[in-house]
Amino acid sequence: MTTKEVAEKYGVTRNAVIRWCKKNNIKRVLGKNGVMEYVFNAKNLKEFENRRGRGWKQGKPRKSTI
Repeated sequence: MTTKEVAEKYGVTRNAVIRWCKKNNIKRVLGKNGVMEYVFNAKNLKEFENRRGRGWKQGKPRKSTI
């Protein structure tokens, strides 16, 4: 799968997928019109699916509004 397909499947932006790829050293291959594309295999998709999301983490106290 390409970055565009992964972004559509998981409901995130293409830039978020690219940032994750850079951080996790995913290899790029030459795509259409000479543009380098990240290509996901089954292992990469599983890792992307299990990535840590943004927002409140369980066990971390929330700030009080008082």
